[in-house]
Amino acid sequence: MKNSIYTTASGMMTSAERLNTIANNLANFSTNGYKEDIPFEQTIRFLTEGPYPGKDQPVLGGSAMNMQNGLITQTGRNLDLAFEGPGFLAVQGPGNNELYTRDGALKLNSKRELVTSEGYNILDRFDNKITLFGEKVQITPKGDIFIDDNYFTTLKVVDLPDRDKLEKVGNTFLKLKDGNPPPPQIEDPQIQVGALEKSNVNVLAGMGELIQTQRTFDLQRTAADVMLKIVRKAITDIPKPV
Repeated sequence: MKNSIYTTASGMMTSAERLNTIANNLANFSTNGYKEDIPFEQTIRFLTEGPYPGKDQPVLGGSAMNMQNGLITQTGRNLDLAFEGPGFLAVQGPGNNELYTRDGALKLNSKRELVTSEGYNILDRFDNKITLFGEKVQITPKGDIFIDDNYFTTLKVVDLPDRDKLEKVGNTFLKLKDGNPPPPQIEDPQIQVGALEKSNVNVLAGMGELIQTQRTFDLQRTAADVMLKIVRKAITDIPKPV
């Protein structure tokens, strides 16, 4: 009975964590450049006391990022960028840490610096902040920036092919895990100017998974309630030795 309760409780915790991951995906359906998290389970053997063998318990092993491209929508705005293939914009994040994003909804701050919607500085290929003074700003599909028809600098666009080396910072930024070398720059990126990449979350599939996981959690909770009632009844009804 004790092992059954442990197994059910472990399953409930796994389902609850899975629900949180799925709900976060759905909440970011409209977030530009968001990459879906795919939860996965693993089995851990918990040791027991005495002659009884260990018990395998399901736990949520974590989540893996779905790196597929999202749908590209046209905006017509000259500071909106979307990647047709591989590529991430390099950003100066908090603490001067370099972050990477596919959220191309860029803007100019009060200092005329090119920044993300969160206010983080976009970096050029030489790791410098980009300050744009002039009447006319143009970004080409190769990431070159022109001011008043004169070449100014080029965006730093990197390739991040190995998702196992990455971790999320917030919902739209990625960073390399400690100990990994800097990512290579893409010399010939394919950028759509005047467009944005939406999230790659499949809402219908996510809603179906959410319902299925919620039902699983409800069944596990019902099973746990039944087992606890049996334990309470055994404690209260079995006569104590005289």
